[in-house]
Amino acid sequence: DESRRSLLMLIPALAPGVLMTPISSVLEACNAGHSNPEPLYRRWIRGVVPRCAREIIFGLGLNNLTDWAEERIPRDICEGKVMRNALGSMTAGVISGYFSHVPHNLSTMKLLQPDVSYKVHVGSLIAAAKDRVPATLSPAARDAAATFLALVVPKGLGIRTTQVVGSFVLLNGISHALSK
Repeated sequence: DESRRSLLMLIPALAPGVLMTPISSVLEACNAGHSNPEPLYRRWIRGVVPRCAREIIFGLGLNNLTDWAEERIPRDICEGKVMRNALGSMTAGVISGYFSHVPHNLSTMKLLQPDVSYKVHVGSLIAAAKDRVPATLSPAARDAAATFLALVVPKGLGIRTTQVVGSFVLLNGISHALSK
């Protein structure tokens, strides 16, 4: 049965992100004690759902998307394996950085302010994005533009994506060097 086989193939693709979630949750919770006074055994779970989404996106990008991108780089652009790996890592890092940014923000916001609902956190992202929307627009257009900016072109996207790109290039470069 092909559909069952396809579902089973998702397990090894998603597993690294799912397995990294508790580790990154504890690490982030250890750094959040200044804003969230809950005990660590409770604090680490705050924001776990969007954090899991972020980690799955990272895992897919690092382990699958990098190889996919590397294989598609034309030979006339770059022949060397090291440069192809770096370009594939950069491409995967940009895509993963983009798609993981809003989940990252939400997981951090929930960790730091656990009593605030996700709806309110998303609302605060939208409210902050209104500063980037011209006041001359109608209220409905302004709300729509702010929602678009908050969720599709969020603040901090370039910096966060640059961090992800750097991590991917480093990790895949080390992995590539060790595989020789």
